[in-house]
Amino acid sequence: MRGRFLQLMTILKIKYLILMVCLCIAMPTGCALIQGKSVRTYQLEYDAAVQASTDALENLEMFILDEESDRLRTEILARRANGKPITVEVKRVDQNFTQVAVASGAGVDRWLDAKVSDQIHEFIRKQLVKPSKGVKWPE
Repeated sequence: MRGRFLQLMTILKIKYLILMVCLCIAMPTGCALIQGKSVRTYQLEYDAAVQASTDALENLEMFILDEESDRLRTEILARRANGKPITVEVKRVDQNFTQVAVASGAGVDRWLDAKVSDQIHEFIRKQLVKPSKGVKWPE
């Protein structure tokens, strides 16, 4: 009886070990959208992407608190009207491509605000692709 119990405990330990390994692999690779962070790559020069990100935040009436920049990366910290923080990180991929990451909320709130990050990306995209004369964006 005792031998059977020890054998059962060993099997449970192996199952938990496998579960822990799977979680360690899944968390950093597959949860970016769950955490309120949305990352997109645009075919656009770095300076234009930084300007479009800043314009989008201003058009959404978000207060830009801080902007740190070098020639490879710009991080913009803003605050929504309800007080929640927004972080926009613009990274140069190469001469013609730029990656923009938008994170909304902080702490536990990041688990809930992925939709807000996607909405900010939509405003950034609208800043990048200006409609031609006579063409209006759908409401």
